[in-house]
Amino acid sequence: MTPRSKFNVLILDTETCFKSEHNGIIAEIGWTFGNVLSQQDTPTSRRVLVADTLFNPSMWWHSQKLKNVHPSLEGADEGERVNYAFDKRYEEYLAKVQKLNRISKTDRVVCSWHYILDHLTKDLSIVDCVGAYNMPFDHRALQTTTKRFHHTHYAEIERLPKFCLMDMYANHVINMNYFRMIDRLDEEDKKFFMSKSGQNLGYSAEIMARYISQDKGYIEVHKALEDSLIEYELALFFFQHWKYDYFEKYHGRISPVHWSSIKKRLSSAEKERQRELILVRDNDEE
Repeated sequence: MTPRSKFNVLILDTETCFKSEHNGIIAEIGWTFGNVLSQQDTPTSRRVLVADTLFNPSMWWHSQKLKNVHPSLEGADEGERVNYAFDKRYEEYLAKVQKLNRISKTDRVVCSWHYILDHLTKDLSIVDCVGAYNMPFDHRALQTTTKRFHHTHYAEIERLPKFCLMDMYANHVINMNYFRMIDRLDEEDKKFFMSKSGQNLGYSAEIMARYISQDKGYIEVHKALEDSLIEYELALFFFQHWKYDYFEKYHGRISPVHWSSIKKRLSSAEKERQRELILVRDNDEE
């Protein structure tokens, strides 16, 4: 695929329920789209909370299979679950709704999933591809939520080529030069590029944004719109520096990201060579 002067992408980010049978059901979704080949282009962003999820408290209970809690329990249904904690984010979301309603008197901040899909579909119809930071997760969340509330799969996203920013940054940006930069930092500054445990090198969207902005104090706020804007900036940076690599290696081709490959101190070329071997192997196994 040959690069051109205009290439519209949509960057998607989702926040979901978890630790229950409702894993992967979207509570909040944001997306940002624009022409990543132009620094002058002003992207469009949208953010909305999902009424179907937000106003159903049962989705916010953390639960596990009864068999896992009481393995010796006779006659327990294999799929039966027991609640053990209520997700504290639920109250935070309700407070967020009140805050957003005060700020915006015109924009709808809580909508049905059907309404959200209608608007997302319209925006997807005018872009060339769709991506996310961990695209497999957000793609799966979109499909899971649609199947839950509409009893069908969301086909619109399937027609578009997809890419994963985590895949792109893990293989092209976290290279030998990146490790040398980390090595030059003092111990206090290194902490800004480590995982939450402090044991390993981090590779979240927040850390990558910290790297490209050269702002070690950068902190990501986990709200879907803010995340999609952050990830759009990551896409913009990648296209501005390595658009030919994108079209040759990443357009419509996503490889799983594992810490075992990220931690290797290799050049971008060597990491991408190993990535290609994995893609070929996985394709042969299908």
